[in-house]
Amino acid sequence: MTKDTRQQYFMENHSKFWPALKRNLLYAPLFTKRHNRELQLSKAISGGTLPGRFHTLLLILYAACNIAYCLVLDWSRSDTASVVAELRGRSGILAALNLIPTVLFALRNNPLIWILGVSYDTFNLLHRWAARIVIFESVVHTLCWLANSIQSGGMHQVNESLTTSTSYRWGMIATVFFVFILCQSLSPVRHAFYETFLTGHRIAVLFAVIGVYVHLEKASLPQKPFLQCVFLLWGGEWLYRIYKLLYYNVSLQACTKVRIEAMQNEACRVTFFTPRAFPSTPGQHAHVYIPSLGWFGSHPFSVAWTASPTPASQDFSLTTPPNLDRVKKHDSYISEMDLEKAIAAQQFSSPSSTNPPNYDFSSSSSGNAIATSVTSTTTAVSFVMRARTGFTRQLYDRAAASPSRTLDNLCGAIEGPYGGHEPLSSYGTVVLFAAGVGITHQMPYLRQLLRGYAEGTVSTRKIVLVWTVPDTASFEWVRPWMEEILPMPGRREALKLLMFVTRPRNMRDVVSASGFVQMHGGRCNVQEVLDKEIWERVGAMCVTVCGPGAFADGVRHAVRERIHVGNLDFIEEAFTY
Repeated sequence: MTKDTRQQYFMENHSKFWPALKRNLLYAPLFTKRHNRELQLSKAISGGTLPGRFHTLLLILYAACNIAYCLVLDWSRSDTASVVAELRGRSGILAALNLIPTVLFALRNNPLIWILGVSYDTFNLLHRWAARIVIFESVVHTLCWLANSIQSGGMHQVNESLTTSTSYRWGMIATVFFVFILCQSLSPVRHAFYETFLTGHRIAVLFAVIGVYVHLEKASLPQKPFLQCVFLLWGGEWLYRIYKLLYYNVSLQACTKVRIEAMQNEACRVTFFTPRAFPSTPGQHAHVYIPSLGWFGSHPFSVAWTASPTPASQDFSLTTPPNLDRVKKHDSYISEMDLEKAIAAQQFSSPSSTNPPNYDFSSSSSGNAIATSVTSTTTAVSFVMRARTGFTRQLYDRAAASPSRTLDNLCGAIEGPYGGHEPLSSYGTVVLFAAGVGITHQMPYLRQLLRGYAEGTVSTRKIVLVWTVPDTASFEWVRPWMEEILPMPGRREALKLLMFVTRPRNMRDVVSASGFVQMHGGRCNVQEVLDKEIWERVGAMCVTVCGPGAFADGVRHAVRERIHVGNLDFIEEAFTY
């Protein structure tokens, strides 16, 4: 019995319930198709994204529990002031209690992420809505206090209470900051000025939480432990983040250095050379710091590749051009993949299968030395960053302005890794969809699954990478890593690459007769591609996607349309900040 035959049982659905649940709830957008495609109010203003049905159901239940607890009062009493006072107490208790999950869900090192295997993106969504409930309850609490105070002594009583009572005064200050946070965090403002928003948001939250704590402490209210828990979670997580930053980026011999290479289509390949081994598994991301471009800002990016120096040479170079002599010695290997046009268009070059690409810490394309002590624990962690606005635009513009289009010896740091809770090694067939720089999320999976296929340590027998790019120049982003993947054992049997070039400069650049690299001009018809792979699948099948919201929504829709055909799972990598 072959391995493929042994996986036939896992190809099919063995009940109708689970596929229906995935199609109509777990994988379903809120309405028909739109989920992570942003609601564009105009070209410059984004209205955010819509939660899926399952997340919407959780949020509705969460909000309903809070509303029910607030409104289940003794409405039969004739004294309305006592009813208002009871509502004031209920809303105040809930506002203080809900601060715990609100802060917990916002933490990058939230322990629930690895306990439950749920992405930070999901907890970030829950954080935003929990915060809105806290703000709503805080406003209700304050309005009820105002109503009781005005009823008992008018505005004079309100002014006297705020003047003489530290508890009331700081409670009002906290409410004002909560309202400011709500206005500041509206999606159009948050997306238009994200870096400014993040700094202001943290400061405002700090003042609001301090205000609530003083309000509770001065009045000797029993909810004070709720705020102590908030400070413990927030402060403890920051200490842990600082520890990880120092551990991975600073040693007695060196600190993390950064190389930035300006690439085609306004992208940068950014490599951090950490003095200690940086543990990273496929699907993870890290937050990067480059002080020269912003002292306190950190930005999340998918880890595209990690490499360590070889024991023999203890050096490696991320910009070494392909060795043409070696290419000539492997004409059969080249012709099989039909890469002669790819090389001419700065696509994937092919090194010898016995000589992996040479990475050199001690030199770079600009001729400047990387001031990093290379040891057996040194790691090169690479990202591809597309220039948008803010940090990524500064990054690209500075590198592009350099004569060599490369910046070396910059100080930097990486924090993480985070995520990577979705191992794909148990699936017989894995289809990786990527658009643009979304390829960075899929590259580590390629290496891991191919290595596992050759060693017999994974169930995967078929890997399909579907990558959509604007033109063939984008292939240069991942060329050094493809040079390592192409010669891997088992690549011919297990891996198929489908490249869709949406705006080719010349249609001759996207013609390929190779069975390994299939290049197409125009947009990817996701449903057509997926149907073909479903028909030829081996065992259980997983479809993952990383790319712009509209592309990811298209893949999600295609998977849901075929969820009943066989054992099919869907995973989306998204950063919806």
